[in-house]
Amino acid sequence: MRDRNLFTFRLGYAERSWEIRVGRTAGIAAAAVLGVLFVLLTHGIYDIRDNFSKLRELRGLRERVSEQNLALYNLHAKFEGLMAEVERLRSMDNRLKSLAKSNSAIRGGEIAGVGGSETPEAAVANRLDLLLDLKFDRMKKELLVDVKDLDMLGENLESRRLLLESMPRGWPVRGSLSSGFGIRTSPFTDTAVFHHGLDIVARQGVPVLATASGTVVKSGFEALVGNVVVLDHGTGYRSMYAHLSSRQVAEGDFVNRGEELGKVGATGRTTGPHLHYEVRVNGLPVNPTRFLN
Repeated sequence: MRDRNLFTFRLGYAERSWEIRVGRTAGIAAAAVLGVLFVLLTHGIYDIRDNFSKLRELRGLRERVSEQNLALYNLHAKFEGLMAEVERLRSMDNRLKSLAKSNSAIRGGEIAGVGGSETPEAAVANRLDLLLDLKFDRMKKELLVDVKDLDMLGENLESRRLLLESMPRGWPVRGSLSSGFGIRTSPFTDTAVFHHGLDIVARQGVPVLATASGTVVKSGFEALVGNVVVLDHGTGYRSMYAHLSSRQVAEGDFVNRGEELGKVGATGRTTGPHLHYEVRVNGLPVNPTRFLN
């Protein structure tokens, strides 16, 4: 029969085992000791972690203190430099005052053989002020001249920019030249005629693009050139795009450089799909090849 006042612990396995019996009082005491040890161990671990955290914080504080010390050292060096400059200026001021006193003493004494014209100090100061005013006025006039020159330069640059913007540039459509500008043999009459533009061969339906920004002054159909679009680019420049299969713009529209005007076609009097392209300056036809590149 087991004693209720004993705790029995069996260690090992079936063949080899040991049985330990501990009294109730001793068992409770042992449990209490283990509990205290567990609490102490847990508290110690917490203290260790807290100490590590404080060490990291202390290390950070030391780094900040070092940085502040370096900043203070730099400020001190700057302060020393300023103090040295102040001392230099003070010494210079003392020397100037000494020179002024010496000059006053010389003026107060009797010195033989001194003569010539003299000018009061107030008049000298007035002359200096006058000279400064004249110099300032001259600088102001020079500055105004420079400003006017810059304004004129800006106006000239703006005029050149507008001229370049209005000047046709680049190919209206990518293709090959079948007929150039100038005298040629007409493919319809077999006689020498003057060709006012370029014929650029391209596939039917390829987009035709504006070579410069401008206003559409003509968008219609003519018997000889078929569907045609004419752009006025300002500053005397105009461009014409003819034999189009279709037109995408109307008279009065404003188009930007590179905007589509229509499609390559073979309308009007033509031997096949191509674009007839003209550039006119002040109403006179010029060679468009000058503007292709």
